[in-house]
Amino acid sequence: MRYKEIFISGTNTEVGKTFITLNIIKFLESKGTRVNPYKPVETGCKKKSSELIPHDSTLFYKAINKRIDLNQINPYRFVEPISPATAIKRSRRKIYIQNYSEKLKDLPSGDITLIEGAGGLCSPLASDGYNIDLIKKINAPTILVAKDEIGVINNVILSVNMLNKYKIKLLAIVLNRKANSQPVGMDNYKEIKTLCKTPLIQILNKQHHNQREFNKLIKLITA
Repeated sequence: MRYKEIFISGTNTEVGKTFITLNIIKFLESKGTRVNPYKPVETGCKKKSSELIPHDSTLFYKAINKRIDLNQINPYRFVEPISPATAIKRSRRKIYIQNYSEKLKDLPSGDITLIEGAGGLCSPLASDGYNIDLIKKINAPTILVAKDEIGVINNVILSVNMLNKYKIKLLAIVLNRKANSQPVGMDNYKEIKTLCKTPLIQILNKQHHNQREFNKLIKLITA
């Protein structure tokens, strides 16, 4: 295994990070790779009795056949569907980037740990920092997920520049098309391909199984 830890971030929220992360987990596990999913904080959790149930983290938990305790996969949870930093503040708590880093070390041994952030690189993640601060803290190579829509080129370039500024290795850009149709003449894949040297993978998540595309992504992770 080439990398022990990989961070999956987005250019924004609702771009399909969880969909991409879940599929990577399933593909790796099907090849006999033991994956440790880690989502340090999740908001928008459902309250059941006295427990908060995280939606995304539960998907990861099931994808690895519940091999790791859900509390290790997702140690911090909040009900309100807002930014983690705001949820932390509203709960009158203090949770720092260092706390997320320490919880990461509690995961059992495995072949690879996939860490999913919340929102974009500069989305507030803790009381003292953003997603990119956690990435830098744990020194994890990153996969950037971007939603294939109008405006994505700007979002991708800004995110790539931010990663370069922080000297973080960018493994791949995943252009995730969630809509079935797009404006005539728009080809974000072709344009981004000419602007970035980073491997670019296009996922059509409403129409195809994307076996070949995910295999390309797995090769970048494991080669």
